[in-house]
Amino acid sequence: MPSKRHSRRTVMKTTGALSATSIVGLTGCLGDDSETDDGEMADEITFYNAGSLEFDQGTEANIERFEEETGITVNVNEVPWANLKTSLTTIFNSQSPKVDAFNGPTWWLADFVNAGWLEPIDLSDEHMDKFPDSLVDLVTFDGDPYMAPEFGKWGSFLYDTEVVETAPDTWDEVLEMGGDLSDGSRAGFGLTWADKSVFTFKQLIYQAGGSLFNDDNEPVFAGDEGQQAMEFVIDLRDEGILPDGISSMGEGPVGDAFIAGEFATVESWTPLGSRAIEEWGEERVGSAKPPEGPGGRATFQDTNGISISAFSENKAAARKFAEFMTTRESCKNNMLVEGNPCVVPDVYDDDEIQDEYPSWLLEDMKYNLEHAKSETYIQQPQVDDYIDEQITPALLGEKDPQTALEDAQSNVTRLYQDIGLL
Repeated sequence: MPSKRHSRRTVMKTTGALSATSIVGLTGCLGDDSETDDGEMADEITFYNAGSLEFDQGTEANIERFEEETGITVNVNEVPWANLKTSLTTIFNSQSPKVDAFNGPTWWLADFVNAGWLEPIDLSDEHMDKFPDSLVDLVTFDGDPYMAPEFGKWGSFLYDTEVVETAPDTWDEVLEMGGDLSDGSRAGFGLTWADKSVFTFKQLIYQAGGSLFNDDNEPVFAGDEGQQAMEFVIDLRDEGILPDGISSMGEGPVGDAFIAGEFATVESWTPLGSRAIEEWGEERVGSAKPPEGPGGRATFQDTNGISISAFSENKAAARKFAEFMTTRESCKNNMLVEGNPCVVPDVYDDDEIQDEYPSWLLEDMKYNLEHAKSETYIQQPQVDDYIDEQITPALLGEKDPQTALEDAQSNVTRLYQDIGLL
């Protein structure tokens, strides 16, 4: 049996502070915590996949390996990403056993766990210890993992070597060099999630050494670190280093613009490095650790993993599936087959991976994985909306930055007071 892990996250339903209704805004009820008997090992499970397996070749390959090695059939329901959370919420709200396991992002966890919809996954210390501590902590509540990390994306820093000889190493250097790197057709710096101000803010507040919440679930992002993050973006805009219109550009358009030579440097998601190499060739693509802010080089992490329904009637088989899909070998296979960045750091040193990607890119990917940061928190979509609606006008120069942060923090505090979390 694995030992209980230390985590500041607590399943809030155990304190009586929250109900499923207050968390997700839907009528529902909690799972029966007394049901722990998994019964015999089932010979099939139902797995909800985020999207079509046509575009998830790594997942498909690992499912085939699982079926061959265990004899357990995996019935895959391919649910469009945009519909997956709504579908799962409806199913879990009715306590239906039709879903045994699913893959989803870490940022659903807090609400799903606190509603009693997920089963803690009995994974060994050996299994979990291969992941970075920050990722293990992210998926752990009351000492138990509720998600087995499968693959992910996190921040990277790329530059065009035809324009940049040596990448800026700090925020100050980005500002110092950015003006010279910018001209009428090219911007000195870009952010891949610029259309989601809250994502930009998270990345930068982590680099400033801050966080959105403290250990008591109190929002603290309006403090010094939040101010530093806002000031950095505003300085980039005021100096003309960020292009006009970037606030409407997401991951795809920013990647397209970088490939088109319209950005000299870009803080991006991990997959853009592989794409740039395919489009340009290795000699033109530069990779570096993210520019260091006042608190370090942390990157924003967005990892997907396997979770198990608390209402599943096939928990033992679902647990076996979650474990298999997230072994070291499966994580590596996912990266080799599909290119999904592996969440096991030492895989980046394996010969098979080194043969597929440049060593200099892998070195930075591994570093960024080990320094990636994120937070799971109750009512995350609503919290993110509250932050986004206040800081977006501030980043556009239409609102005082400190006022925006304080207004957002006040709104989040009021939300948490209303649901009994504070």
